[in-house]
Amino acid sequence: MQSDTAINAADIWLPQMQQQLFRGLLNAYSYPGRITICAEQNTPAWLAILTALVDGETTLADPQQLLSEAWWPKLEARRAPPERAAFILLDGSLAPELLPNLGTLEAPETGATLLLRVESLHSNETGDVRLHLSGPGIRQRVAISVNGLHPAWITSRNDWVANFPLGVEMVLCDAHRFVALPRTTKIVIGEAA
Repeated sequence: MQSDTAINAADIWLPQMQQQLFRGLLNAYSYPGRITICAEQNTPAWLAILTALVDGETTLADPQQLLSEAWWPKLEARRAPPERAAFILLDGSLAPELLPNLGTLEAPETGATLLLRVESLHSNETGDVRLHLSGPGIRQRVAISVNGLHPAWITSRNDWVANFPLGVEMVLCDAHRFVALPRTTKIVIGEAA
């Protein structure tokens, strides 16, 4: 049921491309589990998404130093520690070693958005970790498979969103595609067959 949705390739630093990427993100959040193609062959999906999400008013944490120093000036984001950052870029293959901002009851929207780099995303059963999704925006239970995702991310994420409306948003990115996992989505882990 979830077909790959494409966003046209273009220069990710151009405002019109960033607007297109942002609209693609909004669509992905509306349909959790839908895999979206978002970048040209030479651009990692996570970098393309960052260009649409961050600016001089937002905070970004890169605790594993995945971003090249050359990209920071272009992104214009302010550096922040993971526990205070609005956006956090992380390697999804490593177990979580942080507690992100979960927001407050007065301002739940201040909960962090985690961008996790993974090896690959699949809408079939070929991945190492199988995620079963249900909740708002999902008519019938959806399953996706992910290679290069440490299962502890999903366990931690489920703990972080347990006190809704507090929690985090999560975006899994492989080389050229991404999938959005809002805090309202219920995720159950099951190994691929």
